[in-house]
Amino acid sequence: MTAHLRARAGSAAVAVAALVALSACTAGGGDSPGSSPAPSTVSSTAASTAGAQGSATGSSAAAGPGPDVPVPTLTWSACPPAADGAASTAGFDCATAAVPMDYGDPTAGQFDLAVIKHPATDPGTKVGTLFWNPGGPSDAGTQYLPASIGGFPEAVRARFDIVSWDPRGMGGRTTPVVQCFPDEAAEQAFLADPDFAVIPRTDAEFAAFDAKHAALNVQCGQQAGDLLAHVSTADNARDLDLLRQAVGEDTLSYYGTSYGTFLGATYLNMFPDRMRAAVLDGAVSPTAWGGNDASEASLSTFLRIGSDLGAKETVDEFMRQCGAVDVTACAFSAGSPEATLAKWTALLDQLRATPVTLEGQPLDDRGMLTLVQGSIYLLTPLDGFGRFPGWPAVAEVVQQAWTAAQQPAPAGGSAAGTPAASAATSPTSSATPPATPSGTSPVSSGAGSGSTYVTSLGRQLSVVCGESPNPTTAAAYDAAARASAERSQLSYWPWVAFCLDWPAQAADAYRGPWNTPTPAPVLVVGNTFDPATPYSSSQAMAAALADGHLLTVDGFGHTELLNPSACAQQHIADYLLDGTVPADGTRCAQDRAPFATG
Repeated sequence: MTAHLRARAGSAAVAVAALVALSACTAGGGDSPGSSPAPSTVSSTAASTAGAQGSATGSSAAAGPGPDVPVPTLTWSACPPAADGAASTAGFDCATAAVPMDYGDPTAGQFDLAVIKHPATDPGTKVGTLFWNPGGPSDAGTQYLPASIGGFPEAVRARFDIVSWDPRGMGGRTTPVVQCFPDEAAEQAFLADPDFAVIPRTDAEFAAFDAKHAALNVQCGQQAGDLLAHVSTADNARDLDLLRQAVGEDTLSYYGTSYGTFLGATYLNMFPDRMRAAVLDGAVSPTAWGGNDASEASLSTFLRIGSDLGAKETVDEFMRQCGAVDVTACAFSAGSPEATLAKWTALLDQLRATPVTLEGQPLDDRGMLTLVQGSIYLLTPLDGFGRFPGWPAVAEVVQQAWTAAQQPAPAGGSAAGTPAASAATSPTSSATPPATPSGTSPVSSGAGSGSTYVTSLGRQLSVVCGESPNPTTAAAYDAAARASAERSQLSYWPWVAFCLDWPAQAADAYRGPWNTPTPAPVLVVGNTFDPATPYSSSQAMAAALADGHLLTVDGFGHTELLNPSACAQQHIADYLLDGTVPADGTRCAQDRAPFATG
């Protein structure tokens, strides 16, 4: 049982998280290392077009003109070396962009955004700059662009500078950051309480869980203070518009994954005339995030998106695909899809009745579900995504649990057939999602007392709870979680947006409309079995946009970018380079079957 999967089975240390015709070349042409565009001043994007607070029903009032905001000056230089376990930053350039903390009062402080660029590999044919947001909403572009760069089509890497950034308040190398405790040690002490980590099933567990998470939210308000009102998706979109201008682009070319798709939809509707092209991959339904359907008011954000159902459907398909091959390709195979699904159900029943111990860590059915649901984002391992070892490795761990469950544990020792642990035990029933909704989770910095640290779970909550409507009572959360378990299975998704007693709302959120006409079509890409943003959510995104076009990938894992399909990549490249969208109903296959050998 590998370390990253062992941690996933029970650790509470990871944040609850749980996104016009095309021209051949844009004006300005971007920039190069060591140079920067001349400083300029533009009318604040915070108040133009439709950048205003919207109601939960989806309407938005237009904001009046805002004060002038200077365009950041980007001075590019070689990026700092990557942290241990992260993908190499060699060949990437980095810069810092100063943006207003409050677009309503640009003199009231600033965020210094860390920005990273992968220069076009064929600069003589460069089209311009493609901006990418990896999701999260707290994922650091400076960490994940190097890890994900191979997922962009080769033709796109050749002809675009690809730029990402660490969003305002979300950590990475951007400052200041939202954090809920004075240091990492204090946060880890809080998270060590089993009441925080357990997926509740009994009334007593629900009560303890609700109280602990509400206490976290109060703590976040006390520690983070005024920052919490200024980390909305709309403010992130305003930052993106400044970054667009900083690299000299008249219009935006954009690629968003997971939550980054919601950021893309927000930008497109706030600033539609500034759009050149947008790919939204593994999409978050904007109407679900925005809470635009009053009939879903009793559900938390990720239940409205359907992430619990996506997780259930993908886990079931994992078992079917496993059963379609033999044990040399998938260790958990029972010889057929039906038999393997039955074996999985039997394992969960056994673990609920009698938890086992794997390498010293107790594991029950809830821990097993959390492990599998959160480990199957990537079919095959990628450098920089060590928490996602690929489907065959996940199957090996599930088979280890099966073997242990068939043999009674010896008194005072580990379950038969499993090695003794060298690490401390963790809760058996983790409700802690093993990754952010984008499928990535920054590693801890090991920061000391009083310092900025990487894994603060309050960063995701500050965005979700600050702008996305959520239930206002513990009873509503509990009822929705019980209903989710009935319609799908136990999961951490009902709790990723636990916003009870959250102390702040976004100062200027955008909640719709989502169908503002754009000068070019938008390409939405969805995998049919995505464990975080289900295919139905990508369908909803395409339907919500004024000119959305859905490209279906018959495949598995979270986003096409991280689970490649040559067919889909060709369509994405054609779209980004010359504006060609695939014909309605186009479907692509992934390059490899989940348990392919050789």
